[in-house]
Amino acid sequence: MNKKKLKHIELFAGCGGMSLGLEAAGYNLYLANELSPMAGETFAYNILNETLEGNHSPNKTLWIKSQFAKNEIDKRLRENPFEATNGTFSDIEDDTILDNKLLIGDINKLLSVFEEKPTFIDRIRESEIDLISGGPPCQSFSLAGLREKDNHKNTLPLSFAQIVGLIQPKTVLLENVKGITSPFTENGKKYYAWLEVSKAFVLEGFVPVCMMLNSKYFGVPQNRPRFILQAYRKDIFDKLYNKKRNNEILKVSNEFYNAVTKNKKSLDKVTTKDFKYFDIESRPNLFDGIILPKITVTKNEFITSVEAIGDIRTPRFLYKVNGVKGKYAKTLNKIFRKKFPHDLLIKNHEPRNHSFLIRSRFRFYQVIEQFQNGLKKGAVDLFTGKNVSDELREKLLGEFSHHKLLFYDKTNSREIDIIPENIDEVEELIKLIPTKKHSQRALQEFEPAPAQLTIPDDLCHYHSDHPRTLTVREMARFQSFPDWFEFKSKVTTGGKMRKFEVPQYTQVGNAVPPLLAKAIGDNLKKQLDIIKES
Repeated sequence: MNKKKLKHIELFAGCGGMSLGLEAAGYNLYLANELSPMAGETFAYNILNETLEGNHSPNKTLWIKSQFAKNEIDKRLRENPFEATNGTFSDIEDDTILDNKLLIGDINKLLSVFEEKPTFIDRIRESEIDLISGGPPCQSFSLAGLREKDNHKNTLPLSFAQIVGLIQPKTVLLENVKGITSPFTENGKKYYAWLEVSKAFVLEGFVPVCMMLNSKYFGVPQNRPRFILQAYRKDIFDKLYNKKRNNEILKVSNEFYNAVTKNKKSLDKVTTKDFKYFDIESRPNLFDGIILPKITVTKNEFITSVEAIGDIRTPRFLYKVNGVKGKYAKTLNKIFRKKFPHDLLIKNHEPRNHSFLIRSRFRFYQVIEQFQNGLKKGAVDLFTGKNVSDELREKLLGEFSHHKLLFYDKTNSREIDIIPENIDEVEELIKLIPTKKHSQRALQEFEPAPAQLTIPDDLCHYHSDHPRTLTVREMARFQSFPDWFEFKSKVTTGGKMRKFEVPQYTQVGNAVPPLLAKAIGDNLKKQLDIIKES
């Protein structure tokens, strides 16, 4: 097996989850691009070993455009990236070396740089890039809709594909949410974003293979469905196809490529009847490491919440990276290696301050998460003010009589954990802790985490001693980041700044799980090795 490191470019790099996984799979980063300076700060620190804090001029992190000079790094890190595109400052000159660099800014500005300075593309192509990866927003993308250009996000998948077309890597990896497979309507016509994105790559000379997988099958303790498109440059695909001509997956892709190239001037003729994606839930046998990544964890072996974060349950303790007790955490720190001080403390594990009302509400969620036989729904109905029959109320009291809820003792001005004596006590408590959020829930101790990890208030800890939201570190564990990986910038944000700020919680939630990236990267690398050996 060829041990040579492959080269990859990361677009929409985020905080570095994809790059971290690909590095463990044997890829060297050639170049990365990320819109958000906040996420970019985390990427630079962990992937490029470059600290951006303090007014100095970084060497490996360059701004495509900014309203601030290079030595005003603190201002750049808090700059609205959508306003930065109109700035007069740029770190990219004709003689700039892009190798091992992170470029902060809009991908469309990067595309303009490549089009205006073709020598950059020449240099990159001489390096023979093996993989370009990334996760552009694709939910409403259609090649037809691009004529309107009414939504900035609608152009991003095309920009991704165009850069791929310019650089001509051997392979491509695109990650996106499950929603990309749901149809949307535009000008009275129904479109499927995943299909439109696939067409865009064919137009650039690449053959796509599409799949729906779930991170939990690859050792990630999270029930996280994800759409994956991996594409091959046509000459690479042909070599793979010649070796595995009877492969069902490659046949589907080959026929789709031919259909798109035949109908370039009338792409609407190519529909979902001409292509399909392969779902890990319905066709697990195809995820065998030949074309699709190999399943590494079976249904009876999914990593649970307690396995993921049980060893760092109490945030007030100071945990050392080298001293973690959990098998899962040790595995992550072994797979994703990095040199660090032996006494390095785990960062990003500060708990948020909650009022009694929030803690009491979270305790309620923890309790009802344990209810069986449909009583959980009944408890939710009770909590949200829906009518509950007398019979159901009696059954709910039976369940609540086994659990302590968090009440407030006004007489002694303190919080108390007690088992409610009757359903009226439960209802009185509910009146004190109302919420308009219906997505909130508690983790299940012996199940993987649910998919929604972007908004910190949506989930609370599973343990009754900890009626609180997860820390950034705990969320990072669920995303399969090693404990030495430190998230930078603000912890959270709100208000108007939500539109452009990417704080730590969002960085984690938006990231590609490194273990998933490694599994896909391993598989693509194996395919390139097979082709190389032929």
